[in-house]
Amino acid sequence: MQLPLHAHGPSLTSDQARMLDDEFFHSNPLGHFSSKIANLLEAESTSSHPTAESHSEFFDALGVTESEFLIDFDEQERRVQTAIEALALRHQAAEALTRFTYAVAASTPNGRDARCVWLAIADSPTRMIDVLHGNVDALNAEGRFLELFFPPGAVIDQTAIRAADTAIAWLNHAAFLLSDNELSVNAANNKVKHGLAVSARGDVRIEFVTTPPDADGNIPASAFGEGKSVPLFDRAMLTYLCRPHGTPRQGVEAVSLRVDLPIVLAEAWMMANIYAALFASAARRHFGNDLPDGIAEYPRLVVDRLPEHVIGGRVLGFRSPVTTPPDGDTPHRPIGIFFHRRFVPVNVDFENRFTGRVIEG
Repeated sequence: MQLPLHAHGPSLTSDQARMLDDEFFHSNPLGHFSSKIANLLEAESTSSHPTAESHSEFFDALGVTESEFLIDFDEQERRVQTAIEALALRHQAAEALTRFTYAVAASTPNGRDARCVWLAIADSPTRMIDVLHGNVDALNAEGRFLELFFPPGAVIDQTAIRAADTAIAWLNHAAFLLSDNELSVNAANNKVKHGLAVSARGDVRIEFVTTPPDADGNIPASAFGEGKSVPLFDRAMLTYLCRPHGTPRQGVEAVSLRVDLPIVLAEAWMMANIYAALFASAARRHFGNDLPDGIAEYPRLVVDRLPEHVIGGRVLGFRSPVTTPPDGDTPHRPIGIFFHRRFVPVNVDFENRFTGRVIEG
């Protein structure tokens, strides 16, 4: 290993802590997330398939020369998979930002360990709710976030204050993604990570129309469009089952997320940008005036672009109960559609559903 570390006892020494953080702060979190975002944006638009000629080492490792039967998928499957990866990346950005904030703002060394940012992240609480509570308590101190967000010696003018307010909005958005129990995006991420217990579809369209079908169940194509219909799910959709936490206990719910890939990736980038600013400031506090080569620059900040501006009025998801709560008395949560920080209950008449088709006209 490139680090000349030796175990000298049960506690982390100050020299070990310095050496570890010297290494850790050579990372570039914004470069990590930006490269992944670029790959996903490119993957959504490409139609290329890897072949034995273009990726010979992969196929050589498998010991095969024919690629057609190995890497077999259609473009819809590519788009759906890209959407799933975008959700996972957004969640990674939210958790990375939240746990790094905890490390620099709220953590205390374990036992007699010397203070080390890298170890503070690794030792951060397993339960996300404990991390979030720690951040709230630590950042409530006046001026604390400004100290962490800007590098030492920065001039704090009105533009800087607006940038900090924007950063706090995205830090709160990260906390919301990690903890919301109404449209549980955190549960979706866990279902993807642990066994891929999801249904991912790219061929489902759900749309509200004002023109009723005729006696034969036909709806003219002219009934769709701006001012005539409202699309709810018109792109990749991820459906999963979950049991909401809290009391009284709820039953099983089916939740569908509408994945608007450019918007999800824009959310991920905004959170990564805030993370990068906190990271760069912490690196400068660690190294002081003797900043070595290869340390990431303090990022350019996007000011006044809040989560509601990025997400807008788009539909985010749909929730429906599958079973009733186990106590037999508690009502299940209502069926409905989620927007950013807003829920609209709907009444779905499953008993009178019918099959129809869209025709020209």
